[in-house]
Amino acid sequence: MVAEILKHKLAYAFLLIALITFTFGFFAVWPNRQLQRILVIGLAIFYFTWGLVTHVKSRKLTKLVVLEYLTTSLLAGILLLLVTL
Repeated sequence: MVAEILKHKLAYAFLLIALITFTFGFFAVWPNRQLQRILVIGLAIFYFTWGLVTHVKSRKLTKLVVLEYLTTSLLAGILLLLVTL
């Protein structure tokens, strides 16, 4: 895993910056649950898209990879949406 991260430093740096930005944004708008939900949906869409683009660039995109990113982004998105209820 470390070798893969080092191989694609820019892609993982972009992901890390997006996750940190989301985290600060999520807590910054804390009383506004509607805005938190919008941020969660945006994060789920971003993560899915990021995974697809990263694997297309490395030419390792398969149906299983698409399913993995779709499942992970949906699961994380649903769990975060439950937090905002």
